[in-house]
Amino acid sequence: MSKEVNEQQMSRRRFLRTMAFGSAAVAAGVLAACGGAAPAAEEPAAEAPATTELAKIKAMYWSNSPVLDDNFKKRADLFNAKYAGKYEVSMELLPWDQYWPKVDLAYASKEPIDAYFWDVQAYGHYKQGLVKNVQADLDAVADFANPDLYPQEQLAVWKFDGANMYAIPENIQSMALFYNKDLFDAAGVAYPDANTTWDDILVIAEKLKKVDGDEVTQWGFDVGDLAVWWGSISLAWAQGGGYFDKVVEPTKFTFSSPEAQNGLQWIQDVMYVSKLAPDSETRSVVGQAAGIFGSGKVAMYPGGTWMISSNQQLPFKWDMAPMPKWGDQRAMPYWFGGWVIPKDGKHTDAATAWAIWCATEYQQTMAETRDWIPIRADARNSAAFLDGMPAGFKDVSAAIGSARIGDVYSAKVQQILGEVISPTLDLVWNNKISVADAGKEIDEKATAMLSEG
Repeated sequence: MSKEVNEQQMSRRRFLRTMAFGSAAVAAGVLAACGGAAPAAEEPAAEAPATTELAKIKAMYWSNSPVLDDNFKKRADLFNAKYAGKYEVSMELLPWDQYWPKVDLAYASKEPIDAYFWDVQAYGHYKQGLVKNVQADLDAVADFANPDLYPQEQLAVWKFDGANMYAIPENIQSMALFYNKDLFDAAGVAYPDANTTWDDILVIAEKLKKVDGDEVTQWGFDVGDLAVWWGSISLAWAQGGGYFDKVVEPTKFTFSSPEAQNGLQWIQDVMYVSKLAPDSETRSVVGQAAGIFGSGKVAMYPGGTWMISSNQQLPFKWDMAPMPKWGDQRAMPYWFGGWVIPKDGKHTDAATAWAIWCATEYQQTMAETRDWIPIRADARNSAAFLDGMPAGFKDVSAAIGSARIGDVYSAKVQQILGEVISPTLDLVWNNKISVADAGKEIDEKATAMLSEG
C-alpha cells in the first residue's frame, strides 16, 4: 500500500481529536481558586493561541525474544514520529506470568492499561463490561470491510455479541507441518505437500525412522503442538467434529465424540503403538537443548507458524506444508493477535489510533520484519514478506482461509483448561489413561464447571 493511500485512510478516521484550552481563562480560574482575583483589564485580553494536549499512552505486550521485543519498541518510535505532538505511545513488555496479573490489577485500581495485547483472558474483561466496543472505529476504515484485504469470516468470531468487535486484530497465526529437508533428502523420500494425509504421515514416518540396536536415533515424526488441545482439535475438526458445541459460551464439551476420540487415539498411538514418534518422556529429553525439531532428530513436526522466525536459525534445511488432511478434509486452527482498548481508559482515542495504525499502515513494515504474519492480505502476500520465507508458506497461507479459531470463549475457560482439560490430556500423552476414559472424564467435569456459579 502506498504512503499516499495510507494517509488518505488515516484522514478519514474520526478518532484523531484534539483539545484546546484558553491559557488566560485557565490562569484566571487558578487565581480564583486560590482566593485571589484576576487584575482588571482596560482592554479585553487577546485570546491565547489554541494548544494541543499530547495524549501519552502505554501499550503492553508480553515479552517474546530480544529481537521481537526490540521491534515492538521500534514500532512505537514509528507511531510517535507520525503523530508527534498528538499521541505518544510507550511499550511495556512483561514476562507472560506477570502480564495478566498486571492487566487485572490495573483494572482493579481504576487505571486500566491504555492498550494491551489480546489473549483469551481478555474475554473475561469483555464479559465484565470493561472493554471498548471498537466497531464504529473499524467501520471508519473502509478497508476493514474488504474481504480481499481482511478475512471477514474469521473476524466474525470476535463479534462476541453477534454484531460488534471488541478488539482490533493486527496479525494472524496458524499451524503447519514443518519438516527437515536434509533428513528427507538423505532418505530419498518425497516432501509432504498440500495433498498429504495423516495416513500418509505414518507411511512417511516409517521410512524416516532410524534405529541402532534398541536405540532410536531418528524419528520420522513428532507430535509437536498436537500435544496441546488447540492442536489436537484439528484432527477432530477434519472429521466434522470438535471438542465443544460452540466457540463462544459453550454449553458442553464433546471429547467423547467419535471424531475427538479418533484424533486423540491417532496421537497416542503414534507414540506408543507404532512408535514412529518419541513418547512424552523421550521428547522432553531430546528437545531439552534446542527443542525437539531443532535437535535435528525429527523429520516432521506440526507446530505454530510463530516457529518460522526461530527456525531461521536452525543449522539444517527445512520447509513447511499445510496441516495434513484426514481423508479428503483438512482443518487447522488460527489465532488473531491484536489490541484491546479499555472503555474507561484515559486516552481511548489515542489507544484506538495506535491499534488501527498497527492493523493498517504498519502492516507492510510488519511484513518486512517478518515478526508475525500480517492480517492484511496484500502485506501477507507481498514480495517483502514472501522473499526468504520457506517455499511451502504460500500453501500454508492459502489454507488459512478455511481455518477455524483455536480458542474457546467463556469466563470459566481458564479454570477448566487448567484444572480439567490440560492435566487429563497430559495423562493421555503419557499413556497413563485411555482415550475413552479421558474423554468421559473431561466431558463430565468440564461441562459441569460451565454451569457452576
